[in-house]
Amino acid sequence: MQKVISSTVFRERLVLEGVRWLTCDVTQKESVESAFAQIMEEAGRVDLLVCNAGIGISGAAEFTSAEDYTRQMEVNFVGTVCCALQVVPLMREQRAGRILFISSLAAIFPLPFQSFYSASKAAVNAFSDALGLELRPFGVETCTLMLNDVRTEFTDNRRKTAEGDAVYGGRISASVGKMEKSERNGMSPDQVAETACKLLRRKHLPSHKIVGISNEFLGFLCRILPTKPDAVSAGKNLRLMITKGAGYDALPMVCIYYGSRTEKLCKKLPAY
Repeated sequence: MQKVISSTVFRERLVLEGVRWLTCDVTQKESVESAFAQIMEEAGRVDLLVCNAGIGISGAAEFTSAEDYTRQMEVNFVGTVCCALQVVPLMREQRAGRILFISSLAAIFPLPFQSFYSASKAAVNAFSDALGLELRPFGVETCTLMLNDVRTEFTDNRRKTAEGDAVYGGRISASVGKMEKSERNGMSPDQVAETACKLLRRKHLPSHKIVGISNEFLGFLCRILPTKPDAVSAGKNLRLMITKGAGYDALPMVCIYYGSRTEKLCKKLPAY
């Protein structure tokens, strides 16, 4: 019988068949070690680890306290690494295993006024990629599942500061407000879970997977859009139009106008 052991501090009273809840603070090495010791005592092996612990903060980088941005990195990145490193030697000896890191599109599309959150998820992506290369000879695979706008308590639990909003012309509150509205109208957690399950049924894991067709399109844009700050600052030098190209009624095209040279780049979008 397969057993699922989940580490949480909020769901211990939820009864699910085949699921065993353990309390663990990913920012405390001793707590993580204790949880995995219990897992090995009960199950004897670990075939899959899903690293999903995370928090969010928002605000201008210069006005974010050291306590807040340190906490952001401790939970989202350091805690993730701590958990992953507990199973690496086990999976290496088993010569089998999978580690799924829950990440965000912010890892590849850094968000203004969420600079530290974006950095934490970019770090997770980079760590997953490097770790996957190290463990490939042992039959262990890693993957990051990148999300965008999911309806969960994450939005209400975000630690926000609007300090400096006047200095930034009201853009802090406006940006975070729009983002939270989008999150409240985002995809359901069930969609994320279904995508993760389908992904884990594959013979081999991809390095990265973006959830949602529209979000996959954003990932495509990441590969073709200019990334220099002067090309995208405040949206003034870069305009993006998604249109139905002539002769391509069923195939959208992306037209990108950038810089003062008014040059145009048009590319057909891949079919998803």
